[in-house]
Amino acid sequence: MKKITILLAFVLTAVISYSQNNNSIIPPKPIEQSKFSIGVKGAFGHSFLMPYSNPSFMPSWDAGMSAIYSPFEHLGFGIDGTYSREGVKFETPEYTSETELNYVRVPVKVIYFFRDYEKDFRPKVAIGPTIGFLTNKGENAGYNKTDIGANASLGFNYRLLRAVWLNLDASYYQGLTDVYKSNNEKDLNGNVRLNLGLSFGF
Repeated sequence: MKKITILLAFVLTAVISYSQNNNSIIPPKPIEQSKFSIGVKGAFGHSFLMPYSNPSFMPSWDAGMSAIYSPFEHLGFGIDGTYSREGVKFETPEYTSETELNYVRVPVKVIYFFRDYEKDFRPKVAIGPTIGFLTNKGENAGYNKTDIGANASLGFNYRLLRAVWLNLDASYYQGLTDVYKSNNEKDLNGNVRLNLGLSFGF
């Protein structure tokens, strides 16, 4: 977490410096579309394992970097690199059971942006595959090292400065591979999260 905080501070400093330099031109230049953008993101929500019913709230979060290539005004392609805390929790009056699964995840996504690039507020939808690599397998015997699934999100980008965007999304992840083959069930990861990010284009 300390490394992530330092990284966020470094990126924010670079973003502010870049934005001030880019907006100091008088008169200001017309807003041109950024083909590339890079930034930081974090998310918080709830994770679970299917097909088990009535799981308790399991705090789930991720943090990492995000990059987008937008060759067209309304269409972009993104890739993230995140550290993700997932798993499942069950509670009854008699006992509490919790399984924590930590992944390094690489989501790839196709993004459709609504409204023109000149608009500060741009809703968006995204969908794409995700692969995850389990980092705490030693604590979870029987769980697979990899997890493959699909992620979908709905949200918006809001321009803070000329090429600086605030990104907010609600996302749903659905695992498609059995992550625990030591029983007769098909155990699938899943989570719902609220994602917040900051990106700048060039």
